[in-house]
Amino acid sequence: MSEPRPAAERWPVPAAVPDQGKPLNRHAARNYLARTEQRRVFWLFMPPALIIMLLLGWVERSWFGRPSAADRPQIDTKMPEIPADPTVTDAVVIEADTDLPAAGDDAYGASVESLARVRDDTVFRGAETDAWFQIWLTLRSADMHSLTHAAARRVSFTELFGQPRSYRGRLVRFRGTLHRLEKLTAPANEHGVEEYWQGWLEPEGGPVSPIVVYFLQLPDGMPQGMAINEPVDVVGYFFKRWAYAATDTVRLAPLVLAREPIWKRRPTGSRARDSIGTAALLTMAAVVLLTALGIRAAGHGSGRRTPPAPNDLTASLAATDVVSTQEALQRLEDAARVSSPRFTEESLP
Repeated sequence: MSEPRPAAERWPVPAAVPDQGKPLNRHAARNYLARTEQRRVFWLFMPPALIIMLLLGWVERSWFGRPSAADRPQIDTKMPEIPADPTVTDAVVIEADTDLPAAGDDAYGASVESLARVRDDTVFRGAETDAWFQIWLTLRSADMHSLTHAAARRVSFTELFGQPRSYRGRLVRFRGTLHRLEKLTAPANEHGVEEYWQGWLEPEGGPVSPIVVYFLQLPDGMPQGMAINEPVDVVGYFFKRWAYAATDTVRLAPLVLAREPIWKRRPTGSRARDSIGTAALLTMAAVVLLTALGIRAAGHGSGRRTPPAPNDLTASLAATDVVSTQEALQRLEDAARVSSPRFTEESLP
């Protein structure tokens, strides 16, 4: 039999146990090419990016959607003063009659004779009454469908303001935002026109100067008052370049007569420029919820497990029967003798 090994070699000294206060770093390196890792990265970064895009879009529409007054074209609408002849005392300037381009009466909203008596850069005059009510009768006899689909020329503020004689009595079309709409009583007349609506419209594309539009009627449910903000299309007959008293001086504005504004009803309570809106809030909430669910699902599908805490080797071996090599061989020899009576010491090498 072999000689027993020294006691120091019977059981090797266990390696030093790591400090229990410092857990082992057993995290494996992430494989960013794995599908589960790609899903996790997608759900981690894409939904927040969508939320940021929604917020930036709302900010752009709310604060940068409309060009500032300085960026839009400006036109001086102040009524010019008529230079007086210093050599004549108490001189009175009288404008000569104007002739409209030759055309049939059906090309205008009123007769050519009555439109020839209309004067620009003035307030309402008695000589213009016939043309005024003839246009109202033309509008009242027409229906909105025929006016909307009529061959009306689309014009801008600059065209109406700079060429009033060319457009007098003609059907024009333009777009803008109504900021003021009030009912007025019509002067006494024999045509049955009792009232109409005066609207102050900011033309689309500028300038900030208004176009004054008179409407025979309004669509059902359209807001009214001195502080509204309703985008509309207008199809009507241009009347004149009208003089009105502004807060600073006498100014000029194109004046148009129309049957009614072409207006689309807005959803109740919607204020795109004042709040984010219910739809945007619901969209953001849904994105946040989907983000949380996506990150959770990606984490469960990654297959990674939290590494267990390191075990105390001494405590784990406390219930184990530790024997030397010689004792283990002796036990095997005794077991062999019991199982085989012919097994003797002489048979051992």
